[in-house]
Amino acid sequence: MIKIDTQPVVYYSQLDEDHFFTWAQEIPCVKSIDQGYLHIDETEIDEEALRDLLALLERYQLSAKSLADLCTPENELWFKDRNKYWYDGIFGNF
Repeated sequence: MIKIDTQPVVYYSQLDEDHFFTWAQEIPCVKSIDQGYLHIDETEIDEEALRDLLALLERYQLSAKSLADLCTPENELWFKDRNKYWYDGIFGNF
């Protein structure tokens, strides 16, 4: 299980906060949200779920470093593309 800390998020309104949690809960690999953490089941990650997680974390300016462990031979070609907006935030210091 991967845990992503959501506590650094700054919400600009109640609706903004509601949208964050609604969006997160709609991603199938997000198993729970509690005590300020998203709990991600890496066995349920597919390309669509990973792209949704990347977008959510980027939108709310959360660290995506923990997603590096989700790189597999099947997704490496697009996931480790140095031209993608997420690359530096995940793989930039490797």
